[in-house]
Formats: sequence, structure tokens, C-alpha cells
Amino acid sequence: MLLGDGECNEGSVWEAAMSAPHFKLSNLTAIIDLNLMQSDGNASDVLDIQLEKMWEGFGWEVVKIEDGHNIAQLLYALTQPRQEEKPRVIIAPTIKGKGISFMENNPEWHHGLVTKEVFEKAMMELSN
Repeated sequence: MLLGDGECNEGSVWEAAMSAPHFKLSNLTAIIDLNLMQSDGNASDVLDIQLEKMWEGFGWEVVKIEDGHNIAQLLYALTQPRQEEKPRVIIAPTIKGKGISFMENNPEWHHGLVTKEVFEKAMMELSN
């Protein structure tokens, strides 16, 4: 399951977070894309929550990695032995729009429209 940090403000996320340990879903892994943004602005300005503490409090094994863009770190976190009978959440810090100058850390692109022209410009930047 892939979640955004802003999405973790939603009640349905916490219903699932409470249910998974109750049913001992030790084969469940959630990855939180911690980009610190959401549609309404910076995640901490909208609702400042302590994700690590909340997931631990609901009975999840919490694994933090340094760089959510680093596939090797993600694979390592996904393949480590699990704590018995606990679901796992991986908190993965990322940069919204990484590598595209006009999108990177720009809240407007949290929900921006990608036209053919914008797509081509972005692909040019990523290929350099």
C-alpha cells in the first residue's frame, strides 16, 4: 500500500492502520511518500502529525529510510526480516517533482495538469 503523508490525515487510513495489527497482517507493508506537501499546502501547516509515533502507537513496525528515491534503500527495507505478527510501514522521504526544475518542491505541481508540452519539457530535463 502506498500512501502520501498528507493522505495520512484521512480517517480511512487510520481505520486500516488500527485493523491491520488487530488481524495480525504481518504480510502487509505500507510505504509513506513523505514529501511534506499536500493539495492544501505544506503538510505540517495543514495538520502537523507525528507519523512515526502514530504508526508505532497503532502497533506497526516502523522503518525509516533516508531517501525514498533510492531504490536500493527501499528494497532493503522491504526485504528485511519482519517483526512477528506486525504489519510494516516504511517512511520514505522524497522531493516532490524531483529532477524537474519547474516542478521540484513547487506546491502548484502537487495537482498540476501535465500537457503534452509540459511532459516533453519534463522528459528533456530528466534525460540530461
